[in-house]
Amino acid sequence: MTGSGAGHDEATGGADAGAGERATPFYCPYCGDEDLRPHGDRGGSWHCRGCARVFTLKFVGLEVS
Repeated sequence: MTGSGAGHDEATGGADAGAGERATPFYCPYCGDEDLRPHGDRGGSWHCRGCARVFTLKFVGLEVS
């Protein structure tokens, strides 16, 4: 990494870990339903109204080969 690098980390796609960015799912990973709502106070938790499951998403990073 070159320059000041404040707030930028190439290993994670340009966002610092815990920067408050959410991964937004397009469908439930369990039933495939698209009726999802944010769940709870913490970002990244989603409630599926189709199967009543609550799940969490977390962006880990990009693998550069």
